[in-house]
Amino acid sequence: RPGAELNLGGIGKGYALDRAGSQLRENGYSDWLIHGGHSSLLASGDHQGRGGWPVGIRNPLFPNTRLATILLRDRALSSSGSGVQSFRHQGRRYGHILDPRTGWPCEGMLSVTVLAPTAAEADALSTAFFVLGVEKAREYCDNSPDVSALLLPPPRRGRRREPINCGLPDEVLFYSADEAQVDPSLH
Repeated sequence: RPGAELNLGGIGKGYALDRAGSQLRENGYSDWLIHGGHSSLLASGDHQGRGGWPVGIRNPLFPNTRLATILLRDRALSSSGSGVQSFRHQGRRYGHILDPRTGWPCEGMLSVTVLAPTAAEADALSTAFFVLGVEKAREYCDNSPDVSALLLPPPRRGRRREPINCGLPDEVLFYSADEAQVDPSLH
């Protein structure tokens, strides 16, 4: 149809990263970090003896500040959110990720960051978790030991933001100073 286009941003970047990572491994490189924009990364090995590659996770409510840092090693990371790609119409904010069940922008999540074995899988799951919400994302991570996620739903009325950790070990997740007081029972 004239004027229609297909955007492979959802998992196309992850697939491209997986292919590039394969080339790096085949050519003998073991320590590297590659990205497909700010939301899709693939890491191998170590960065300067840190046990992995420190990757900043943007605060979706204040995009110029960091929510957390994740130490990424031999994994892929993908973030989905509406903090940057959104618009306002008649006083209401709409994000760019649509819920295919309704055709409307998703409203139940501010951001999702997924770690998975491949970048294509991380890309697909971060968008799926954003659409499906906390309980389904948690259920998936509980049943998939190779997948973990950091979920940030909108704050409940009168409460502060509460990131939800679905399987990220404490030794790879570091909250920024303003997030350090997160309720540990949410992990």
